[in-house]
Amino acid sequence: MKSIHNDVVLGTGVAILAALGIHRALGFGADARVFPLLILGPTVVLGLVIAIRGHLKQRRTGDSPDFFASPGRFALVAIGMALALVGLRYLGFLTTSAVTIPVLAAALGYRRPLPILATTAGFIAMVYIVFIQILSRPLPAEIWTRLGGS
Repeated sequence: MKSIHNDVVLGTGVAILAALGIHRALGFGADARVFPLLILGPTVVLGLVIAIRGHLKQRRTGDSPDFFASPGRFALVAIGMALALVGLRYLGFLTTSAVTIPVLAAALGYRRPLPILATTAGFIAMVYIVFIQILSRPLPAEIWTRLGGS
């Protein structure tokens, strides 16, 4: 039952966030909006499919759990992401990611440092390669570039 409930919550959340991303991407220039729309469009559809399938399974089983299994963890992640959005402006994308990912992982109970550091490094490397090297898209400036570093 718990995995069905997670499908509904996760699918709904992904669909909403991707739809908000589409709304934001529509304000980009014509060349800059293509990639986000190609990713976010199918993401909305897949999120809705997952949520609807989970909801239909819940109706068949008669299960009706609370929407948030752990409101405290949800609040923790929401506050962490809000702080990360603020951090983007002052620290830059890569630095904010390097801080946010391990801090949220530890706050949510993941205590094994090697997987946390490997995931963080992998995410940062992937974003750097895709957005900076391949697509030549600037990310929010890093703090050390504004402080006179190279």
